Amino acid sequence: MRFVDAHLHLSDPEYEAQVDEVVEDAESSNVVALVSNSVNFQTSLQSIKLAEKYPTLVYAALGIHPWNVKELLPDELECTVHLILNYRKHERMVAIGEIGLDYKYLKGEKKELMSRQYEAFCEMLQLSEKLSLPAVIHSRGKTSEIMNILSSYNIKKVLLHWFSHFSHIPSEYLSY
Repeated sequence: MRFVDAHLHLSDPEYEAQVDEVVEDAESSNVVALVSNSVNFQTSLQSIKLAEKYPTLVYAALGIHPWNVKELLPDELECTVHLILNYRKHERMVAIGEIGLDYKYLKGEKKELMSRQYEAFCEMLQLSEKLSLPAVIHSRGKTSEIMNILSSYNIKKVLLHWFSHFSHIPSEYLSY
């Protein structure tokens, strides 16, 4: 039996010292692919580097996580978009992710942050559609809203992560 880990964060700084160990463990456990999901511009760059360093196992998903919208530098969303467009034909970039909506930790300027999450999410969905890449979507507590948004895009493959409210997903999106 072979396995794929479609959602891990190998590019996060806290895992930097453990990447070799994770890769070795995956290889010895019949894992044939690790998809390193990014959360911002820096981790998107790092995911690409990891995919190039481990070309037989690691793949990159590039994007802006909803939790990171609050800390985005003024041009970080634009830089991430350009990075994705520059790597669109790179065989190791396999998805746009991790992207999505999650308002759980929003405090203070909640409406502004909700708007920024929505803007970043839609920007990433446009790239997913334009480049015909799957979207890895963080959807905790926002599945219904995300499904409504997704209906505006022609995205063929979606991986829902931290997803809830299964009953809100239209049957045409479900395949077993």
